[in-house]
Amino acid sequence: MVVPAAHGRAVEREDALDHLEATRLDVLVIGGGVTGAGVALDAVTRGYTCALVERDDLASGTSSKSSKLVHGGVRYLAQHDFGLVREAAQERDLLRRVAPHLAQPLGFVVPLKDRVTEAQMHAGLLLYGILATWRNVERYQTVDPGELLAAAPLTGGFDRGALRYYDARTDDARLTLQIAQTARQHGGLVVNHAEVTGLLRAGDRVRGATVVDRLAGRELDVEARWVVSATGVWAGELHRLATDDPTRIAPSKGIHLTFDRTQLPVDEAIVIPSHAGDGRLAFVVPWDDQVYVGTTDEHHPGSLDEPSVGPAEAAYLLHALNGSFGTSLTPADAVGAWAGLRPLLRPRDDGQPAHRSADLSRRHAIVEHPSGFLTITGGKLTTYRRMAQDLVDRIASADANHAPCVTAHLPLGVHGDGAAGLRRVEALCEAFEVDRSLAPSLFLRHGDAAARVLAFATEHGEADRLLPHLPYLRGEVRWAVRQELARTVDDVLQRRLRVSLRDRFAGGPAVAHTAGVLAEELGLDRQTAGAQIEAYFGRVATERGIVPLQHTLPVAVTP
Repeated sequence: MVVPAAHGRAVEREDALDHLEATRLDVLVIGGGVTGAGVALDAVTRGYTCALVERDDLASGTSSKSSKLVHGGVRYLAQHDFGLVREAAQERDLLRRVAPHLAQPLGFVVPLKDRVTEAQMHAGLLLYGILATWRNVERYQTVDPGELLAAAPLTGGFDRGALRYYDARTDDARLTLQIAQTARQHGGLVVNHAEVTGLLRAGDRVRGATVVDRLAGRELDVEARWVVSATGVWAGELHRLATDDPTRIAPSKGIHLTFDRTQLPVDEAIVIPSHAGDGRLAFVVPWDDQVYVGTTDEHHPGSLDEPSVGPAEAAYLLHALNGSFGTSLTPADAVGAWAGLRPLLRPRDDGQPAHRSADLSRRHAIVEHPSGFLTITGGKLTTYRRMAQDLVDRIASADANHAPCVTAHLPLGVHGDGAAGLRRVEALCEAFEVDRSLAPSLFLRHGDAAARVLAFATEHGEADRLLPHLPYLRGEVRWAVRQELARTVDDVLQRRLRVSLRDRFAGGPAVAHTAGVLAEELGLDRQTAGAQIEAYFGRVATERGIVPLQHTLPVAVTP
């Protein structure tokens, strides 16, 4: 039996904890990234009672630190992984149908230096179209040198023009949140800031977990017929609670740097060579009035909890930028940065030297050991839905449950045509006297709910911008607390709104405002709110690493 949503609404976080303790679940999902959210949604829509717990916040790990692209993976053609390219291209197109606001078409321009590169790219993009069964956004196109220079002021000798192909962009944290919200709307329980500290057993079978509410200190035992670990690079930590067998996870670190678009005036995503002689490429992607560049792909032997932008990695990306654009950018020019870890699968022991991260598989694997405990890891953002389907198929097969997977056709936040949805938001902005230029950003974050967000912000007198140069409303902070499970300053400004990635000061005055709203909505005292501010700045500074964070701690929390 599915746990019903209270009065037609999703069960709130604190109430969900009570349900967890009182309900024997069919499926308990551990890990609130995109894969875990996908598993929870698939399970609950097949009739399972299901809960998801996450020790930090939804998408707080890898699922908010990606390149924010939904793509088939042109570069995997060089690895001859044609099956992965086909699968990813199909999932990209599916996401464009069920969540058009979160999978928006984006052109990628690949400059050409010589005839050999041109011939290779023509062949690769032709194959890309075939593997996508010609369902790409558009077919690839030839770009003449004049058009290339109009799209991007390149100085790297790309005198043969370029080729343009199409994939899609997303907001990875918002995508994860939307999947989790949809699971909640179908009766699933979602609790962030809830850490699994042990596993419950009945004989040789795992039958649940001990969960600690990290905000209130409450500990509870949660019983479940199936326990799923969707913890990404942290799978080894949870795996050790269940078995002594080693995992095959090989964490790979990727970093990105954000710049003001006046420094890199590009109209489309530009694919540039690394200029390091390693054959790798980097993406330069426009993001409203900003642009970000990434990514690196190197084995990460350090801490899993706080990856940071290091000097060598930043230098690698800056070398690529400066070599292609003729600029002299330094880490001090970046207005933001982020670092994330990918859970790549290491080949089974083959007696060979360590493999480069760039050569490791982006496929996923599912392991059941011990009985009742399933671990899913590997994979990539674009294929999260297929990963979730594979895992729930395995549970359903064991249970002789013949309910079909419906997530390929289940709307995620938008019903109907995305263009029509955007027009509705533009009209509502005019009706509420909100800056109409904010409509695309509001629609991207909230989909059909953007109308409710606008009305909510207006009702609370918070329909003005949170920061003058970023497309966020002040009312979205309060909305995030009431409707989107945000419980800390970090939850709001790192993931519900991407302020930490896009502002040199990581929010400045918006930080005190956010803490004030949290204090008002959740009853936090001034000391707790101040500690959240300090923790937020500390996490942003650690992640940015060599990229300077310019801020002054607010002296007072203001509502």
